[in-house]
Amino acid sequence: MTLLEIRNLSVRFVTPSGVVPAVNDVDLDIGDGQCVAIVGESGSGKTQTLLASAGLLAANGLASGSVRFAGAEILGLPERQLERLRGPGIGYVFQDALGSLTPHLRIGDQLAESLQAHREVDRATALVEARRMLEQVHVPDAAARLGQYPHELSGGTRQRVAIAAALMPQPRLLIADEPTTALDVTVQAQVVDLFRELRTELGMALALVTHDLGIVAGLAERVVVMYAGSIVEEADTSRLFRSPAHPYTAGLIEALPRLDDDTDAPMRTIAGVPPPPGMVSAGCPFAPRCARRSERCSVDSPVLAAHGSAKLACHHPATRGGTA
Repeated sequence: MTLLEIRNLSVRFVTPSGVVPAVNDVDLDIGDGQCVAIVGESGSGKTQTLLASAGLLAANGLASGSVRFAGAEILGLPERQLERLRGPGIGYVFQDALGSLTPHLRIGDQLAESLQAHREVDRATALVEARRMLEQVHVPDAAARLGQYPHELSGGTRQRVAIAAALMPQPRLLIADEPTTALDVTVQAQVVDLFRELRTELGMALALVTHDLGIVAGLAERVVVMYAGSIVEEADTSRLFRSPAHPYTAGLIEALPRLDDDTDAPMRTIAGVPPPPGMVSAGCPFAPRCARRSERCSVDSPVLAAHGSAKLACHHPATRGGTA
């Protein structure tokens, strides 16, 4: 069953310099209980796609298209209806755990509020549930943490608290936006293991927004690659890592460090930089950085279409053997 169905989603921001496009006609499905990772460089449109889907765009953001959750259209719903949907329907873990927690409220109060906003329970019951949830996300000494403030916690513990707050109303879909950013590699691995465990225990779907392909391989069933506000490739995780078809996807995977790398060799990168929002010229937006580009790429923008079991927007995709 498709839980989240996005069709022709576009996002624009009204700025003093004019209207700036951030997301362009995105189609995306997330099945019930499925984990889908959305990857790409900063500014590729990953975060804005899901913020728009949850009705959390900034005040100057405009979204068009269709977003259906559990079969019902939710794009453009009044805020009061969206508030009822968020929580038990869609939980959200934001990029900055410290910034997403209220600095002057104790952890217990924040978690209790997250539950009481959606269920008729008294504060004592909510605090019991808050402690149970902290224990479920493996926060040490959970009872003591209820009385602490966000600034008293380590980065890894704050991230677990932010996850616990999103899970309190037991959402069917959890959106985690860069959940391992600024955490050391040991804590990153713990957070990935936590998501895997929670999906098994709670049966929830997970939308993972990240630029780190390293955490995707062992967690997501499907990967969506975005560039300059559009999806350029979508495939099952194993297929994507085994034989990426889009040159941008291949570049991202090639840039991953390996244990057998020569420590004196320069890091592998994708040449050039992504285009600024609103500055994409005619043709394929990746063409200026692409070694496979042809004259056609400069004038004809590729359309996302079926490519075997995957989807691809490229005039010169790699074959399974890796050649153009």
